[in-house]
Amino acid sequence: MDLELYMERVEQYAQGTMPAADRAVFEAELTANPDLREALDLYRLGQEVIEQGVEAQLRSQLQGWAKSESETAAPTMTAGRVNTRALWIRLAAAASVLLILGWFSVQWAGERYSDEALFSAQYESPEAGTFRSGTAMENPLEPGFKALEDSRLQAAEDFFKNISPEQERFAEAQYYLGHAAMQLGHYTLAIDAFKSCIQRNEVKFKEKAEWNLLLTYVAAGQTNNPDFRNLLDTMRNDNGHSYQREATQLHKKLGSFWRGMMNDER
Repeated sequence: MDLELYMERVEQYAQGTMPAADRAVFEAELTANPDLREALDLYRLGQEVIEQGVEAQLRSQLQGWAKSESETAAPTMTAGRVNTRALWIRLAAAASVLLILGWFSVQWAGERYSDEALFSAQYESPEAGTFRSGTAMENPLEPGFKALEDSRLQAAEDFFKNISPEQERFAEAQYYLGHAAMQLGHYTLAIDAFKSCIQRNEVKFKEKAEWNLLLTYVAAGQTNNPDFRNLLDTMRNDNGHSYQREATQLHKKLGSFWRGMMNDER
């Protein structure tokens, strides 16, 4: 079952945010689609694990039972006592199943909703075909492009960060500096570079730089940064932005149930 195929609708249904007409269609589909029912059950199960703290409760219960068993003489096994003990065993087994399913849900969420996963799913390194070709004399940025093309990221970073703001193609240099620095994990430098590119307001690079700036914040684990949030909101609410759809999807994933489950486990 592809959980991601159903989770957005399941989340809306379970939280009561689904429109009435869509809700009726969803409930009709529930009766005919076992995968959808399983996705809904898993959502509710994961929510129960988070909200009720099953793991802590079970651990406490098991410790209490172990202590009780060690301190108390073996009781007479009357029919009533046998039934009670069987009930506790069933409860413990049920709680264990919840823990196992909750653990697997957290692992699944981490593979798809962690900062690293969100970044990897969205980021695309500039293709060599986007570089302006030519000799270093014809194209002053050519040495940096060649370094990027050859995956010599440190050399590319060193080259682009030495391009003067007075040079005509400074915005372009900052855009590619941002990519080189981001891939090296030099996130502060990448953020500054993309911001410098955006400030130049060149049509060819501005919106691409804004999107990659968002992704740099994600890669750096800075999704609570106010600058990140402001830019994300601006882009997803801008109908004319080239990356509005991507920004909207990123916003949904950051606010999803699965992201919350993963964060609550930390």
